Amino acid sequence: MNLKKAILLRSWIAFMLVFVLAVRIIWQIIDLQFNQKEKYLSISREQSTKWREIQASRGNIYAEDGSLLATSIPKYELHMDTKVETITNEFFNKNIDSLSWYFASTFTDKTQNEWRNYIVAARNRGERYLLLKRDVDYYIVKQMEQWPIFNLGKYKGGFIKIEKFKREIPFGMLALRTIGYTNQSGTKIGLEGSYDSFLSGSVGKRLEQRIIGGVWKPVDNSEEMEPRNGFDVYTTLDINIQDVAENALKQALIAHGADHGCAILMEVKTGAIKAIANLKRNPDNTYFEAENYAVNEFSDPGSTFKLVSAMALLEDKYVKLTDTIDIEWGKTTFGPLKMEDAHESATRLTTFQHVFENSSNVGIAKTVSKYYKNSPEAFLAYANKLGLNKNLSFDIKTTRGPFIRNTRDTKWSGTSLPFMSIGYEMELSSLQVLTMYNAIANNGVMVRPYLVKEVREFGKVIRSCSTEVINPKICSQETLVQLKKLLEGVVENGTGDKLKGLNYKVAGKTGTAQIISNGKYNKASHKASFVGYFPADNPQYTCIVVVNAPTSGIYYGGVVAGPVFKEIADKVYSTSLNLHQPLKKVEKPGMPKVKNGSRDDIKMVLNKLTISSHQIKGDAETEWVKASSDVSSIDLKELGTDVKKVPDVKGMGLKDAVYLLENRGLKVVVEGYGAVIYQSIPADTPITTKGSTIYIKLSP
Repeated sequence: MNLKKAILLRSWIAFMLVFVLAVRIIWQIIDLQFNQKEKYLSISREQSTKWREIQASRGNIYAEDGSLLATSIPKYELHMDTKVETITNEFFNKNIDSLSWYFASTFTDKTQNEWRNYIVAARNRGERYLLLKRDVDYYIVKQMEQWPIFNLGKYKGGFIKIEKFKREIPFGMLALRTIGYTNQSGTKIGLEGSYDSFLSGSVGKRLEQRIIGGVWKPVDNSEEMEPRNGFDVYTTLDINIQDVAENALKQALIAHGADHGCAILMEVKTGAIKAIANLKRNPDNTYFEAENYAVNEFSDPGSTFKLVSAMALLEDKYVKLTDTIDIEWGKTTFGPLKMEDAHESATRLTTFQHVFENSSNVGIAKTVSKYYKNSPEAFLAYANKLGLNKNLSFDIKTTRGPFIRNTRDTKWSGTSLPFMSIGYEMELSSLQVLTMYNAIANNGVMVRPYLVKEVREFGKVIRSCSTEVINPKICSQETLVQLKKLLEGVVENGTGDKLKGLNYKVAGKTGTAQIISNGKYNKASHKASFVGYFPADNPQYTCIVVVNAPTSGIYYGGVVAGPVFKEIADKVYSTSLNLHQPLKKVEKPGMPKVKNGSRDDIKMVLNKLTISSHQIKGDAETEWVKASSDVSSIDLKELGTDVKKVPDVKGMGLKDAVYLLENRGLKVVVEGYGAVIYQSIPADTPITTKGSTIYIKLSP
């Protein structure tokens, strides 16, 4: 093959390859245009537009009086479409100076000229989504809608506002853990978590378009769906009592160097929680609402559980309050374990009432062991009847639950029953213990505690919570009367005497329990508590205070937790007129009581009291008079003035009596104060000897 043919062949091969490639390209163009057009248009649309969710405004949480406990504050991110078709160059140039002035007056980070240059430059670049400001308040946005250019309307003025919501807690740390918040892991806790389905509302949707720079801009679209705002939650909390509870608890924790603590106040009849405080010590020794110990902490209740022991013994009629109990001077053993009372007893034999009032571990444990040793299930049945083995289904959820050891437990031993009788080998929450004592105050009716009373949408109630009875009668009326007597005796005669002598009567029980550390009870670490109700003669409120791990060397419930209980109760009593005794009806006062004496002195005093002369009866004109009074008048009668006889000084004050007697030459010996009620020498007795002694006795 010659060179010419070789070159020609190569040219044809190259031509054919180019031709085939061209045909394939044309085929691909035709295929894309007709067969795959919709596919790639869809991809294009997906890449340039997107439906985005619009978050709803989260519902508010309120206190009982309507005070805001949590609310969502709208904040806005503001943008401007500088090239919107309705804004002509003539209109823009005419209004940009005014718009810049408004910006400079409201947002002081730029001058009027800087704002003008910033917006003009963006318009020259063709910016369709110019960022103006972030985190702008609602009332400023409403003002901006009236500014030049922006006042053309939502779309014609190029003013774009993106609404976002920021959760605010107006009262700061007050009841923070109960109200709730979103923690670091994104989990909502407290009421924010429990009622999230009500508070969160429903998200909306908005079509957005990606523009130059990868920025997404909202697109005007008739299919845009507005979000539905969340419902409002109304609680039973009294913000004033809550404040007192937290401050009183905080002061006690600081004073005793405690690790953490809680306090709960509950209405007896309804179960409504009026205050719930939880505080934990930080590394810098400040205190913060970090955990909801009132609901989520389950631990040995200690001596407050002795109420269950007393209930069982009294209900089964094994003891009477007057029965004699051998407490062995406050020390005994159960198998290999020693048990001691908090204080060494001065006596060995005492009554069951005294055992309970002074919280004798030995007395309670020995009595329970004596009667339930062979049938511990019968004793445990009382705890289960009170619901202490189950969660309360409270408004704030907990992942944990209570624990009460039973005879089927592998750790059940011969010492379990006596130690359980004084509040060990079990785990209960403070709210459970409070609910149990509240049933005693409520005449045996156990009600479920609740924190949320209503859920509303625009003021309309869509869910209402009312009192729920979970046990109509926890024990017989006879037992109930005796238990109340025991609880009142704790304050009057026993370990709760720090709450004695108040304007209202308190009934309750102290508790002191060792805290488990590394699987063992630590004798150096304690939980101090006091739980009770007031006024004891007509219970309206039940309260529990728990202080964990005080380090001041004082750890008894009556001393550590009792004062917090008192401060909370004092606040409630001082602001609740229905707890006060009615004022006695005072009859219309009559004339003042007037002592016998000088007529001129009496009239002068009566004139000072604005008692007119026509209200003074009697025509006595002598210097010394006897006075008597009734409702409307004062009667003055003559008093004998014979200088040779002993005068009648009864009813006189000391000054007048001494003056008259000494003028007769008598020596006066005085006893008491007030008005004369006795004179040793009778009136009108002749005076035969000057200097004779006369004794007079005065009384108020």
